[in-house]
Amino acid sequence: MQPAPTLRPTQAPWQWRPLLAFTALTALGCLVLAQWLDKPVALWLHYHAAGAVPFFEWITNTADAALQATFVGGRPTLFIGLGLAYVLGRWVLRQRWATVFLLVLLTHLSSVVSASMLQVAVHRPRPAVLFTPAAGVSFSFPSLHTATYWSLFWPLALAFPRWRGPLLLVPVLIALGRLVLGAHYPSDVWAAIWLVVAWAALWQWLLRLGGLGLRRLRG
Repeated sequence: MQPAPTLRPTQAPWQWRPLLAFTALTALGCLVLAQWLDKPVALWLHYHAAGAVPFFEWITNTADAALQATFVGGRPTLFIGLGLAYVLGRWVLRQRWATVFLLVLLTHLSSVVSASMLQVAVHRPRPAVLFTPAAGVSFSFPSLHTATYWSLFWPLALAFPRWRGPLLLVPVLIALGRLVLGAHYPSDVWAAIWLVVAWAALWQWLLRLGGLGLRRLRG
């Protein structure tokens, strides 16, 4: 018989040294992309990936509709549900892994707010200006869609590593869709993913300092 799954305390999502290395790689990668590769990649996808547009439009619209459905009557039902799930699981049922609900909530709010602020501050036009010079002003860096969905699923992937692949399927498709649909440049998407990873690492570290460290399910 196989032993029953046990819950073991995690370290930070990534140890700080690898996270710093990822940060340096992101800074260098986004600089190279922004200077030399973003526009060529966007143009290539525009002319050669048109056949994939309907699929990624469907993925994005379906995900957006599902997320919008969580705002019942204009109320942030998703946030309330995550908070209640944390309180019930962590403090009523005494399941320490339930801290993941709080981690999702904190990571999501931080990522979405900071991504929105960066979009206004950077004020980078979207790839649409490459194809339609008269396109209206829009904000491209970083990708808010990518930050939104990665921040909902990345903390879950940290807590349940055995299910990391399926859990990250939706956010990966959303990120790819932003490129294929011409909504963002590669550096926009990469920066958004880094933003989520960094916020998740910071919040998990702070939760551990407060004695609320996340536990993940391991078989």
